[in-house]
Amino acid sequence: MRKKTIKIIRQLRKDKTLIILCIEVIIMMMGIGLVSPILPQYAKTFGVNMTMIGMLITIFGLARIIVDIPAGKLTDKFGRRPILIVGPLIVAVGSLGCGLATKYWILLFFRFIQGVGSALYTTAAMIMLADISTDADRGRIMGFYQGSLLIGAGLGPTLGGIMAQNFGLASPFFFFAVLAVSASIWAYFSLPESCPVKKLNNKNKVKNKSNNNIIKIFLNDPNFILISIITFGIFITRQGAQNQILPLLSAERLGLNEGKIGLALTIVALVQIFVIFFSGKLSDHIGRKAVITPGCIILAISLFMLSQISNYSSLIITCLIMGIGIGICGPISSAYVADIIPREYYSIGMGTYRAISDLGFVIGPVFLGWLSDIKGFNFALIINSLFLLLSTIIFQLKAVESHYITYDPLKRKNEN
Repeated sequence: MRKKTIKIIRQLRKDKTLIILCIEVIIMMMGIGLVSPILPQYAKTFGVNMTMIGMLITIFGLARIIVDIPAGKLTDKFGRRPILIVGPLIVAVGSLGCGLATKYWILLFFRFIQGVGSALYTTAAMIMLADISTDADRGRIMGFYQGSLLIGAGLGPTLGGIMAQNFGLASPFFFFAVLAVSASIWAYFSLPESCPVKKLNNKNKVKNKSNNNIIKIFLNDPNFILISIITFGIFITRQGAQNQILPLLSAERLGLNEGKIGLALTIVALVQIFVIFFSGKLSDHIGRKAVITPGCIILAISLFMLSQISNYSSLIITCLIMGIGIGICGPISSAYVADIIPREYYSIGMGTYRAISDLGFVIGPVFLGWLSDIKGFNFALIINSLFLLLSTIIFQLKAVESHYITYDPLKRKNEN
């Protein structure tokens, strides 16, 4: 009876932390969703081409790549909670600067600042989730978190489109700044620390392996690399295809306004929310690979469908399929990588994983933008689809199943 009571108390404490963290991410992702449908059009007011529009997304991702691994180390040094407080404040500064920008290079600079703040709170959030989860419930927890992320992202685009229509293209950036400050205040007063006290009190204790050596071990592990490439492909799709090409293709080919484009993006997010809770629990029962692979295939199919849209109805159907694909594979890739990282190296492992994955932010928008400039939207989307299919096939054939196994790449390395 006593053991059962202790288990219930731990579960309630875990769920309380999860709920508080999810409220913060809902607020932050609502802000990101606000600017996603208007960013390409806002950039066009500076007289730039598709490649330079892609740079606005790429610079955001570049900042994340640079900061991801240091952010993981900072969570070990100062704790998860302080980083989750400071990160949104930096995003607020970047958002305000974007809204006030008078030249393209100023806009580019403040998008970089936004990326720095985003890397801090995103990496810290993933590490906190790994702290409070176990192999038995990691899929559920990651799914709940990703669902909350998508609730925020789903609320943002339609509101951002309406704000842009009524108050100008810069207005969503100003509201994003307000939301980011609100998220920081919420974290300050509500969010507990998840990093073990022993770890915070012994910051320099684990020095038998340097951080660089640990990173090298992860980079030499095929399972870690394969799941990172899968997430890399998902990020290319989200930032390059969904948030960049979809709005421009909808405006140019179908003649849609910001409100209808925002609604289409909202549909993608809402479908993901519905699917994501099911996929997380399912992966806890049947394994991660059995969920990731079909999800990626569905997502690849939706990219091909997007290249063929001819009216608003076909766009909506495509958005439904895209939402199903991302909803199935998105959160489970994070659960997979948390499965294979030893608990004592969560901060470095998650930071490295985020850095590789965030390359999708850097390469995807500029590369797909460049392909769109020289070959058209259809060609760019088909290339994106083929890359996702190829990486999924390799992952299915070569990667191990991470769930219900004892897997430690550091231990394996020492034994060889």
